[in-house]
Amino acid sequence: MKKVVVLMLALTLVFGGMTAALAQSQFEGIKVGITFMTTNNPFFVAMLEAVKEEVEGKLKGQVIVSDGQFNVSKQLSDVEDMLVQGIDLLLFNAVDSDAAEPAVFLAKEAGIPVVCLDVDAAGPRDMFIGSDNYGAGRQVGEYTVERLGGKGNVVIINGTPITSVRDRYQGFRDVIANYPDIVLVAEQNGETNLTKSMEVMENVLQSQPAIDAVFGINDPTALGILAAVQSAGREAEMFISGVDGSPDGVQAILDGTAMAATSAQNPALIGRLGVEYGLKILSGEEVPDFIPVPVELITIENAEGFSW
Repeated sequence: MKKVVVLMLALTLVFGGMTAALAQSQFEGIKVGITFMTTNNPFFVAMLEAVKEEVEGKLKGQVIVSDGQFNVSKQLSDVEDMLVQGIDLLLFNAVDSDAAEPAVFLAKEAGIPVVCLDVDAAGPRDMFIGSDNYGAGRQVGEYTVERLGGKGNVVIINGTPITSVRDRYQGFRDVIANYPDIVLVAEQNGETNLTKSMEVMENVLQSQPAIDAVFGINDPTALGILAAVQSAGREAEMFISGVDGSPDGVQAILDGTAMAATSAQNPALIGRLGVEYGLKILSGEEVPDFIPVPVELITIENAEGFSW
């Protein structure tokens, strides 16, 4: 009887290995297109590295990369170019969730699966893999409320019209709405980048004499806020929170600046899952509509040693 069990286990391992090998050989040389809203962000660089490791490292395939440069028209044109180059799978990080629909339709009409990463998109995409962005907003909101003791003046520097930004914003607002003594004294759009966020925060600082906390919709936004606050000499007055868990954001926390917290995402995992589920779709398997990736609040208490 023991011999039979051992034999069955051995056969399971052999056939399991053969199945994995066959699955890998089936997609060897695959051509994957990935378009980002911007590549000027460590978050997307980490995601891209993970995608390349899966596609080029394990499958000996090719990754075609596009930088949308926060331009909807450019991103659409880039997708058109990828389709001409014969991609088998499109990993899509939209510049604008609603305006992305024509690009999604274009890929689907060409028979190419579309997996949205980090940001969802309108249109017939196959699935969406992204952080629990609503949860990230709530994490930062709860941290803000606790640190303020339920009372204070708060500023939000918002971002571009994408689902991740909308969800973070809503999560944060839903938390602070329960505290009438927390007053939202200003809200501006930093366009999800450091330079613009620094500019708009400079304007906010000129118009608001008393600020206790600032929420930046991502880490580049939070770091732009930090630069403005430091330049104005008001760093001791307030604390700043972001979302991403980027190396620069975490270092700013460790350095003891006004950057106090960031809700950390896992861009490498999002990238790996994008490839994994893209292959499942190409194999004809059913996939979920949405896979949420957990987030973790990073503060001075747990920032040491943290990395993506």
